Amino acid sequence: MGTPLIAQLAAAPAVGEEYRPYALSPDGSRVAFEWYKGGDWQIHVMDLPDGEPRRVGDLRDRCACPQFSPDGRYLYFSRDDRGSECFDVYRWEVATGALVNLLPETPDLAPLPDPDLSPDGTQLALTVTHGDGYAVAVMPAAPNPRGEALRLFTEHPYTESSPRWSPDGRRLACTIGTRGQDTAIIVIDTGTEETTFVGGSDEFFAGQLAWSPDGGRLAFSGGPGDHPAIGVYDLASGSVTWAWEDHHVDAHHPVWAPDGAALAFLVDVEGETGLCHVDLRDGSVTEYSIGPGNHYAPGFTPDGAALICVLSRPDAPPDLYRVELDSGDVTMLTDSLPTRLREARFVSGSPVWYTSWDHLAEVPGILVEPDEPNGAAVVIVHGGPTWHHSNEWDPLRQAFVAAGLTVLHPNYRGSDGYGRRWQLANRWLMGQGEVLDVAAGHEFLVRHGCDPSRIAITGRSWGGFHTMAAVTQFPELWAVGVAGVPFFDFIDSQVDTAIRDDLRWWDLQNTGDIEKDRAKLTYYSPINHLDRVEAPLLLLGGALDPRCPPRQIVEVATELRRRGRICDYVVYPDEGHEISGLKHRVDYDRRTVEFILEHTGSA
Repeated sequence: MGTPLIAQLAAAPAVGEEYRPYALSPDGSRVAFEWYKGGDWQIHVMDLPDGEPRRVGDLRDRCACPQFSPDGRYLYFSRDDRGSECFDVYRWEVATGALVNLLPETPDLAPLPDPDLSPDGTQLALTVTHGDGYAVAVMPAAPNPRGEALRLFTEHPYTESSPRWSPDGRRLACTIGTRGQDTAIIVIDTGTEETTFVGGSDEFFAGQLAWSPDGGRLAFSGGPGDHPAIGVYDLASGSVTWAWEDHHVDAHHPVWAPDGAALAFLVDVEGETGLCHVDLRDGSVTEYSIGPGNHYAPGFTPDGAALICVLSRPDAPPDLYRVELDSGDVTMLTDSLPTRLREARFVSGSPVWYTSWDHLAEVPGILVEPDEPNGAAVVIVHGGPTWHHSNEWDPLRQAFVAAGLTVLHPNYRGSDGYGRRWQLANRWLMGQGEVLDVAAGHEFLVRHGCDPSRIAITGRSWGGFHTMAAVTQFPELWAVGVAGVPFFDFIDSQVDTAIRDDLRWWDLQNTGDIEKDRAKLTYYSPINHLDRVEAPLLLLGGALDPRCPPRQIVEVATELRRRGRICDYVVYPDEGHEISGLKHRVDYDRRTVEFILEHTGSA
């Protein structure tokens, strides 16, 4: 018997997308990148334009965020400790292959995965856990046992990324959380420790920063409008100008051209993310999108002649591409799609809108229809909740469609990519309107010809919570549910000390206070309504998950079984929130697909 399609899809290589998934050497002759190949996310190095990728080291945990030293001698990257998100920083000598851990003996230190090397190559800037949140910190770019040489600057309850050095090495800039989902950029003078803030309120938010080559300006995503624009902050005058803004789409992740005369950035449009370029001298904008799907992590080549980015297509895993600015010609730098999948039929999704059950919102989503529908369907709910499903590579989606199921991805209230009002529409109302948005997806699928008794629901993380909320609030709708790395209880998520402090702060700021809002949070916690569950359930978790610890998975499964309900569960050892080890990742996706096919009559 051949390997099931979902096992082939789950094991397919892919280039990373988040934080800093690749880095060009200073002379542009080679690229280092995150690649899911051979068992987990590892760093690979490749000579350009068409060299063979070479794996860096022989590490077994996820590795991420490569960065070359200014002289090209070293490559720095982070390594996760078994999914716990307690990252170490490694230094690899390009010529000899010597590999050194710069943060040994730091089992409880949890920096974010994207440290930044100073322009002179002597220091690393990080964001590290400290107290009840995170601190902006600096350490030598050398072994630092127990983190004893860390120099801490400002502390913040929440931050999105590590600080970035100014080109002269005198200042750091970092995106921090201020309240709810508002963000600001903090600029720190490392000599005087004086700070300057950009944004940080409902009226003006700022994040996703990039220093100009001369160090005098910061490009960022944000603004006072509903849809994030691309702004430029002048450090000398404190003024902000807008390089690009559109009142209908979100713009984000700006990067500077080497000569400081242009910016590249991303735009979200109807479930896809395009690649754009703006000339700051005359304001002219050019789109360089390569094809359908999501573009990630734009960057200029050192000579400024081309853009590098990651593209995740609906018919191919994320890969690295180069786009020439003068001609628009595209070169594919990596090719992750396995040979045996090249003849497979991959289906592209279409943007849709439908009315929520409270009739207060039109809900955007992605609909993916099989060539030969069998009447069954699955609603796949994204996590975050500040994220959104896109028309890009998705192994689960393609496995379900190949089996004849129609797939709907609702981008419910709270999703990003559709403006700030939509992103904040579930704040203080989590488990309420957002769940109605998802439940209304059932009615939408029925109108599209699906059998109302054969519709499944699944999701990961916040999508796992949505799955549990759906089967407890609307038990009559669902044939089956699969909740991946879920949480079940708003109260518990704020008091469980196994959850990182910054995530508990986010919950307090967005779901409510466990004392003042206890009645509401209790009512909308699925763990308090397990008596309403009717659908067979599969629960999947990671033993070392610092975001949604698996303790309650066992409690929920035990209680549902006591009540005579079908509830299978698996907690994967040595895995965190992502479930990234190859064996476990394949098992996770295979179980999800097979459980849903079985209980929708599609096996």
